[in-house]
Amino acid sequence: MTVVETDLGGYQKTVVDRLAPYAKYLLLSPMILLMLGFFVIPLLWLLRISFYESRGASGFGIGGAAGQEGGGFYVEGTWTLDNYVRFFTDDYFMSVMMFTIGFALLVTLVTMILAYPMAYYIYRAPPKLKTALILIVILPKLSNMLVLVYGLQMLLANNGLVNELIMLVGVSDEPIKLVYTLFSATVSKVLLVIPYTILVITATLHTLDPSLREASRGLGASPFKTFWLVTFPLSVPGTLIALLITIVWALGAFVSPSLLGNPETQTLRSRFRSRRSRT
Repeated sequence: MTVVETDLGGYQKTVVDRLAPYAKYLLLSPMILLMLGFFVIPLLWLLRISFYESRGASGFGIGGAAGQEGGGFYVEGTWTLDNYVRFFTDDYFMSVMMFTIGFALLVTLVTMILAYPMAYYIYRAPPKLKTALILIVILPKLSNMLVLVYGLQMLLANNGLVNELIMLVGVSDEPIKLVYTLFSATVSKVLLVIPYTILVITATLHTLDPSLREASRGLGASPFKTFWLVTFPLSVPGTLIALLITIVWALGAFVSPSLLGNPETQTLRSRFRSRRSRT
């Protein structure tokens, strides 16, 4: 009886050892299935649709046979490169795409410049102050996006608080046009994105071993030198993740350029949405 139990235990241990390398995939399987079902497969389907023949109208819809009227905006089962050729040879679409990329880079640059110092300050702050600062950071995400945008419209308007302060300190004798400009669209998008960036960088900084900073100070390095040679290099991987999140959000900008920008500050997403709404 004892031999049987020993063999059974050894067999179970062998099975566990063999399955151990695949345990991580088992844990990831729910997320992998979710990403496949709701992200990868829909994207591949949209990629296939992009090669359908177009009926010349903007919008979305599939159906009908080639050469027949009605039934949708795309002809199902067809293959063509005309959609891509038309997109990359059209000056209108190219100008909008270049602005979208430039706007995303501008938002990313401003966000990273503001986010890293704030994240580092939160990292070094005392516990009670740290909690208060994190609450301040996530406060904009507790309100509706449109509420934030319309609030900025009132603040940046000609009779808004910002212009009143500008005239009060004597910077200008008359209101400065701040709303419905690239400036207002950038400020709005930065406020919408920066909480994620700060939280990711803050979490990265908290994973660093504090003894490394203490060792650097103990060896005579100044606070700045300790930050530049120890803290910052170790935080680069997490900072790059924050950078990637920021630029992805900035490339998908829609609300900020539409409500706080002007016809010259519209992104690809807002252009396509506006065209589809008119059809």
